Amino acid sequence: MNRITTLTIVSSLGILIGAAGCSGPTKRGIEARKAASARFDSIRSRVDFDQADQAFRAGDLITAKRHLEVAISKVDEDADYWVLLGRVYLENGSLGDASKSFDRAHEIDPLNADACYFQGIVDQRLDRANEAVEHYLAALEIAEDNAGMLIAAVDTLISEERFEDADRLLKDKGVAFRETAAIHHLAGRVAMFQENWSDAVDHLDRAVLLDDEDQWMLEDLARAQLGAHRTTDCLRTIDRLEEIVTDRIEERELLRLRGRCLVDGGRLREAREVFLDFTNLNPEDVAGWIEFGLVCLEVGDHRRVVKSGQRLVVLEPDQFEGYFLLGQAALEERSFDDAVTLFRRAAEIEPDRNEPKLALGMACELAGRYAEAYRVFAELAARNPADTRVRKLLTGVGDVLD
Repeated sequence: MNRITTLTIVSSLGILIGAAGCSGPTKRGIEARKAASARFDSIRSRVDFDQADQAFRAGDLITAKRHLEVAISKVDEDADYWVLLGRVYLENGSLGDASKSFDRAHEIDPLNADACYFQGIVDQRLDRANEAVEHYLAALEIAEDNAGMLIAAVDTLISEERFEDADRLLKDKGVAFRETAAIHHLAGRVAMFQENWSDAVDHLDRAVLLDDEDQWMLEDLARAQLGAHRTTDCLRTIDRLEEIVTDRIEERELLRLRGRCLVDGGRLREAREVFLDFTNLNPEDVAGWIEFGLVCLEVGDHRRVVKSGQRLVVLEPDQFEGYFLLGQAALEERSFDDAVTLFRRAAEIEPDRNEPKLALGMACELAGRYAEAYRVFAELAARNPADTRVRKLLTGVGDVLD
């Protein structure tokens, strides 16, 4: 065996001995393997998360939850995973589990806006309005450019009829969203609830200018214009709505709104024609017959007053308006005793309303039944001591009795 062969054998033997001596992994090797395993789990968990997200968007909550549980079993420190799991629970009504999931997401990442936002939805469904608003505003602090967070907070306050709080919040936080139609729409709605009609019109005009295809905004604008007595503008907005509305119920409400707008503008004969069409198209609509009858009463169309009253007595015999309209028609025909009977029935149905009582007293006076008239007017005067008109009627009847 020559020297070269000997060296080769020795070298090979040395390699084998060295390999046998390093039979266990080093500390660095263990850490490298763990890191590689963690990277692999992260990749696999993201695949599961993406599949869960797709299933959630498709409405398959069971599959979404299964994929999320697998993803979280591999990586449980990703806030997005817990947010999506909370949303799954939220959709199937498991509010307690949803809340725990959003809490966990917030623990992992306190700057996750979605965790705060969806926790607000949980609060709202549990009738915890104050907590909901706090969570929505916390989400807004994180996602300052997301108008949806502010909208959610204001909507919650509106649903609680806390209109002043909603107004203050919009003035405080809404400045950053001056070019957002939804914020102006909300501000307009709050102003409508507060009956600040001019402010409502200003905000809703701006909202429609920013988004002229939103039917809901246009409808609110028309109602605000009606409240602000801007008849021409209201009618113009209704014209725009009629071009885009296709739903039968919405068409009915637009026709009703047109009639009310014409009444508010003093265009009573036009209003009568609108409500005539309305009642022909909607013969079971009680409110439509009431408005039609009252407009006909104003323009002296007593034949249609009778028609409206009769229809109302059939549709709603326990509402006072039908008897009231028929009583007014009886007065016009100078059938005073019939009017007394009809107004008395109206007053029996709505004893706390002044209109049927006042009409009853006047009918009694016209029928020469002064003692009855005096009793009715005395009751009204006691109920409304500041009403000089009632006081004069009472005094007049009293003078006749004396």
